[in-house]
Amino acid sequence: MKIISILLVLLFSVPALAKKPIRVVDIGVIGLASHDLFQWNAETRENDENGRFDLSTIFDYANGTRIYQGGNPKNSSNAAVYSITQNLVSFYVGKKTTLLMSREVSEAQAHTIARQQTLEFFIGMVKESYERFTNKRFPNYALALPVNDNEQAVMRALHDILPGEINVNRNLTQSKLQVTDFKLAMNQLSPTEMLQNVRFFDGAYDEEYLHVVIPGFPDPQIINLKEIDQTFIAEQTNYNLDNMLRELHVYGKFPFFGNLVEFTSFGYHLENLFAKGICNKYADGSANPWSTLSIACY
Repeated sequence: MKIISILLVLLFSVPALAKKPIRVVDIGVIGLASHDLFQWNAETRENDENGRFDLSTIFDYANGTRIYQGGNPKNSSNAAVYSITQNLVSFYVGKKTTLLMSREVSEAQAHTIARQQTLEFFIGMVKESYERFTNKRFPNYALALPVNDNEQAVMRALHDILPGEINVNRNLTQSKLQVTDFKLAMNQLSPTEMLQNVRFFDGAYDEEYLHVVIPGFPDPQIINLKEIDQTFIAEQTNYNLDNMLRELHVYGKFPFFGNLVEFTSFGYHLENLFAKGICNKYADGSANPWSTLSIACY
């Protein structure tokens, strides 16, 4: 009995092994990372993105004509992702302006260097958020393979963590911002708002995501994100969303030990995805000109 008591004390007194809380900023970073790796084309049933971190979702969308608007409109789909997107665009503009003021580089050179520096900054953010999401160190290897539907399926299952509401402070009062309200999507959150914790994995989508209103003419469209994810996973993979959510529910019940990658039957796809994302060459073998990472890519 004494030995059991000692073990229990050790188990619940080792904070370094506890899962770190996931924050709103992590929702924004991982959401933007997903957009940079995937762009699902429902008609061709293929990924239109290149599966590498290069911020093409911002800089290459519409031939680069929407950089200052954040690129792909998906990056303005909710306040957390929008806030990260705008922070990166501001970072890029600041770096580019400084380079141009030096009068030592051309416009094209300033763009290239500023984009490389912005990507480097973003990958640093991704590493931090990945480790809070998974409770596991970021991959120290890179894979040259293309991303696949299993990996996109895991990202969709992680919609479990999306908060339906975020606390915001405006005009000295606190209120709730409904994340799925398209009228509030382009709402830049403050650092304090971005650092607040969200509810940990519980195996359920927040209610707000079950009836998302999409603006349209003449009538708006109402979609159920869970049903959309469920259909994709059933049609494109051998996984089942309900089973994945059950695993996430169990994972969320254990505050100590374990990590998402090894605890779940599908988590290894997440590690593979990010190992592919940091590869400094594309799946066709061509170099990623925006990456400054020197890690070997196999």
